[in-house]
Amino acid sequence: MSFSVNDDTAAITAAINAFNAAYHSDYFTVRTEAIDYLSEPPSTASASRLALALITALENWGAGKRGAPDCRPVDAATEALCKPTIRQKLTNLANSLEFLSLADGKRSLKVGSPFETVEEFDTCLIETLNELAAGLLVGNTNVTYPMKALLLITGLMPAYDSQVKGGLAVAGVSGVNRTRYLLPVEECPDAKKICVLPFYIADCISRAAPVLNRAIENSNYPMLKGQHGRLFDVLLFVQRNLTPESALISFSAAQARRWYAI
Repeated sequence: MSFSVNDDTAAITAAINAFNAAYHSDYFTVRTEAIDYLSEPPSTASASRLALALITALENWGAGKRGAPDCRPVDAATEALCKPTIRQKLTNLANSLEFLSLADGKRSLKVGSPFETVEEFDTCLIETLNELAAGLLVGNTNVTYPMKALLLITGLMPAYDSQVKGGLAVAGVSGVNRTRYLLPVEECPDAKKICVLPFYIADCISRAAPVLNRAIENSNYPMLKGQHGRLFDVLLFVQRNLTPESALISFSAAQARRWYAI
């Protein structure tokens, strides 16, 4: 089971360029502050700058509208981001993608990973989403905005919003494209559907990097190079309106096995 990328670099470049320019800008603005925040022990100054950029982006991306949760005030978000435990988890997740792999249909970690075991990665990811929900959002119960916050801070993986879930359905990923996707507890099927996705992305990148890098270099956003989680977020968002035959990203799954049971 694996993702594959359409080898039409012009189509991928066009998708990157067609994506909302303001959303591209929001992502790079937050990532700039996040890199500074993650590069040193937490300080009120760096956490405050990140909190302001993060909340601005989340609100631009729909927080507080159409039933989506409101963001907490900047000072409350700053306090949450100043906690050494959440910063360490975010740092580990931000530095983890290059060490994720698939071997013989199983998830594994390469030497040098911030995590000792796959299970430790899973625990960190689910705990972080729940802590981001509590620290940044008011009364949040869905995965969408905590995952958007994780994407903005770490670049690890796409957020399961309606567009990306639609793109995953076009790719051939089952059981994700539904209206509500509640914050999961570890080990439940929904948690596994979150935790395995970065491994599939890392595996795909290991094979498709030349095509993707060429498409990025030809685009208006060459700074996307190396931002693998965000690139998949953009491509899946765009392909929600495509047919499986013209998909930018496709998924092959063994019919007798759940795709997330790896």
